[in-house]
Amino acid sequence: MSTRNPSLNNLTASLSKTALVDDVSEFEAELHGPRGEWWWTGRAPRDTAGFDHSAGVLRALPLPSLKTATRQEVLDYFDNCWTTTEILFASLQGWDAFVRQPYHQLRHPKIFYYGHPAVVYVNKFRVAGLLEGPIDPFIEQVFETGVDEMSWDDLSQGRDDWPSVRIVHEYRKKAYDVIRNVIETHPGLEPGSLPVTWDDPCWAVFMGFEHERIHLETSSVLIRELPLSSVRKPEFWPDYHPSTVHPSTILPTEGIDYPANDELVAVGGETVVLGKPMDYPSFGWDNEYGSKVVDVTSFRASRFKVTNGEFLRFVRARGYSTPKYWSTEGWGWRTFRNVKWPTFWIPDGPQGLHRYKLRALFDSIDMRWDWPVDVNYHEAKAYCAWRAEKDGSEVMYRIITEAEHMLLRNTRDRADSLGALYGQHSDKKAMALADETINVDACMQASGIDIAAKIGFNLQLAYGSQNPVNELPPSEKGFYDTLGNAWEWGEDHYAAFPGFKVHPYYDDFSSPCFGGKHNLIIGGSFMSTGQLGSKFARYQFRPHFFQHASFRVVCQDVDTSVYDMKRYGRDNPIVPYFPTSCMDSAEPHVGDGPCCSEKRRCAFTPTIEEGIEQSRAMQDATQILYESDALVSQYLSMHFGPPDKVYPAALLGEGGLLQASLDAPRMAAEELAAWAKRAGLSMARALDLGCAVGRATFELASPECGRFHEAVGLDISARFIEVANKMREARRMDYDLKVEGEITERVAAVLEETVDTARVKFLQGDACRLPSDLASGTFDAVLVANVLDRVPDPSRLLSQMAEALCPGGVALITTPFSWSDKYTGRANWIGGTHKDGEAQRSIDVLNKMLSDKFKILQEDSMPLLLAEHSRKFELLLTHRFIVQKK
Repeated sequence: MSTRNPSLNNLTASLSKTALVDDVSEFEAELHGPRGEWWWTGRAPRDTAGFDHSAGVLRALPLPSLKTATRQEVLDYFDNCWTTTEILFASLQGWDAFVRQPYHQLRHPKIFYYGHPAVVYVNKFRVAGLLEGPIDPFIEQVFETGVDEMSWDDLSQGRDDWPSVRIVHEYRKKAYDVIRNVIETHPGLEPGSLPVTWDDPCWAVFMGFEHERIHLETSSVLIRELPLSSVRKPEFWPDYHPSTVHPSTILPTEGIDYPANDELVAVGGETVVLGKPMDYPSFGWDNEYGSKVVDVTSFRASRFKVTNGEFLRFVRARGYSTPKYWSTEGWGWRTFRNVKWPTFWIPDGPQGLHRYKLRALFDSIDMRWDWPVDVNYHEAKAYCAWRAEKDGSEVMYRIITEAEHMLLRNTRDRADSLGALYGQHSDKKAMALADETINVDACMQASGIDIAAKIGFNLQLAYGSQNPVNELPPSEKGFYDTLGNAWEWGEDHYAAFPGFKVHPYYDDFSSPCFGGKHNLIIGGSFMSTGQLGSKFARYQFRPHFFQHASFRVVCQDVDTSVYDMKRYGRDNPIVPYFPTSCMDSAEPHVGDGPCCSEKRRCAFTPTIEEGIEQSRAMQDATQILYESDALVSQYLSMHFGPPDKVYPAALLGEGGLLQASLDAPRMAAEELAAWAKRAGLSMARALDLGCAVGRATFELASPECGRFHEAVGLDISARFIEVANKMREARRMDYDLKVEGEITERVAAVLEETVDTARVKFLQGDACRLPSDLASGTFDAVLVANVLDRVPDPSRLLSQMAEALCPGGVALITTPFSWSDKYTGRANWIGGTHKDGEAQRSIDVLNKMLSDKFKILQEDSMPLLLAEHSRKFELLLTHRFIVQKK
């Protein structure tokens, strides 16, 4: 059976495909209309803590204190999470609503998110040692991992083999009992055992809560995207904001139907310290910890988040059809989707009439012009460019940064609130950092029942929708909705603070997204409950995604006299440099975006002085480069030779070296398989260490190679493994091929149909530290292609290769010996150095190292050609060893 999890094919499933879908028709009638008492796998809503008896709805509880929470309070919080999820999913009408692929095909169907939170509780409890074994291994693999699409056109294909609602419902019942039993009995939740800290097994309990709350919010967006016929407002869900009953006009008037927001309010510059104290007594995700100091310069920002009424002006001004307002990526998304207005606006008449209704979670309602507009990052940036042009600004408008957002908030609600009160280095600050009664976090102070009235935020499901942007009280500086109502898109890419540590219970929560491809969202929304509403919360999405998120307009204060205003001005606004929280993250958490390093200033407008310095620096660097001994030698050899000294004999012959270099991964796999057959091996298992995006691994499972029964690819890069798995599932992936400069061509990578993908799986991991099931002596063949000089400890890699091979197993190693301190400490190089004045050639050193455990069957060269762009290629003549384990 084909599945979403690559490793699932190696597990004997307890359920057949027939069992997965046969009971759908029997269960279908119960999935329409209100749910009966059978639906609740835990507490019924009226019996759940947080139930608002006056309104007959369930709202969120405050985020619990890890220092003072009683066992009963922890149980109440669990029940509140669990039952709120079930209320939300009671909105889905019929089996189709559960399995319908989202229209954008960038996420799983809702059935996955119905089962996923329960599975994560169980899996994380097992990782933490709170549970011994699984409830249902099959379900716990199918529902384990969500989706992080790579691009707006990285479309997932729908499937027809999801377990039925009945099966997932039964699993949830079992999981509820197991989870509740852990909470009721684990000694780590006794009063004398508190506080629960980062290293405590019970950290996984609170991790499960907050993971479920994340999916409560993200699932609400997916439900909002479903056809109206697929959903209904469920009983016990909080009502929309009362403003929904007010009449709405077709063409809104500023100052009447929505507040005037053109004035940008001044904010003084200040030093902001981002990061959550490690001993603060509430749960936090790994990305919140550490500390980042940001010096914020003065700026101006819109008092309110941009409303639907304001955004209508952009729509009517043909902003969606004007490329100059959009980034290259944003315009690509807009044209691919043929977007002409915000995603949750519903046309109420022909195009051009500009009559719209608004899609709330479960209903189409009259447009609320004074609610924040829901857009993605691309749309927010396009609006800012349009607005700057409309206002005639000499400085480009943008959206806010994480540190700037802190300066809009009440002092109490800043991540560094004590520093703002006492000074960043005061003794009082240090003493009070971990005291939640002094260093207050609003989400710990109030529930959804009283947070709007008590603290003034639309969080914790105070309402079942957004609210007018000018309704709740402003901050001390006059800004509205600094927390809650709708998230705000940030200019910052998602990145680690100095001091960041991966949490061992959830090692891929944050770090796979530290690549400069995800933008922060800040401040929470009406759907944000628990930790999502925390002043420390940091979440991210790719810029084309939607998440109850809006934005506000920012203009940085600049001294225009330091810029060349003959080149810049209203027709070509200045894009001034601004610091973000993602700048200069420590390795390996550095992103690729232009704002991810202070050294990457090309995205910003240089001042006159900077322009002069940049020109001089580039000129000096070029001069130094072309005067170096190494490059002079390179160019002399290219121009004058002599050829027999410069080039290997193989390159000068007529053996078709360039042609032979074009398909190196396939050729390496075929060569390895041929040697395995020649050695009389069983062809059971093959391992590809440093598999990258997986071509050689796939080839090891193809008929052309003789087809190993199982081929396993392992790579340290989460992105490479993600791409390999996408190729495994879809057999095709579109990507941008560089032509020259900024020009790219959209092309497709296609996997041949002859490859049996059921025989292939990919794992993220360290080739120098293989897990026990790989370093098990069970592989007939191991491929180590061009990875030896890219690991910290090549000797250990060779040792792990030997551990993986069965007796008599064969390995193919290729390497260009491109040693670099960037990848391998000089002390760990295999050759490439001098010892006692003698050159230690890598070929000789490696021969000697291999001879202890291996018989060398063949030693020669293997070419590899890499394309930088359409007219520049890198030809590597790697050294190849084929060895057999003694």
